Amino acid sequence: MRFLRGRSVRLSARPAAVAEAERQLRAYSRNPPGRIRQELGEFYSIPDTGKPQSDIGDWLMVLADHLKRSIEEGDVPEPSSPQTHWEWHARFPETAQLLGGWFSQDIVDEFLGHDAAVADYADTTNPQLVARLVGELHELLALPLDEGDYALAAAELGMEVGPPEPFSHGAWFQSLAATLSGA
Repeated sequence: MRFLRGRSVRLSARPAAVAEAERQLRAYSRNPPGRIRQELGEFYSIPDTGKPQSDIGDWLMVLADHLKRSIEEGDVPEPSSPQTHWEWHARFPETAQLLGGWFSQDIVDEFLGHDAAVADYADTTNPQLVARLVGELHELLALPLDEGDYALAAAELGMEVGPPEPFSHGAWFQSLAATLSGA
């Protein structure tokens, strides 16, 4: 989907996720859930679109058609750096988990320093998630970012303290990836 109400909308570069969204929109429009299923939390309520309830199904089908066309035409944006808080968290969820969970302002009360926090993360986290974090760090380091961008990324992903001395944010991300690769 390129445009929605005159604004450019970014598509995910993951066609499977876009295809699943298309499938869900079509299913929802054909068989909207009743009040009980919504109250049980099986479905989210449709936000107020300004359209009459009777037109919502057709509107969802239009959205699904846009998604299908984007998949078939390969219409996805070039890879780029995240621009919003949401994009940072969507693209680097495990990095956000580490930085927001282990590197808050409370780090001085919980750990002897950055190395102890990293060791705790590695010792208490499923190895598959640690591997995912290492991959995310490599992806982050592959972006065309400067040191200011790495500092912004760290803040957006929940880090409330600076990197350990003598590291810059980018150098610490590299060191962190190397350290956790051996964990």
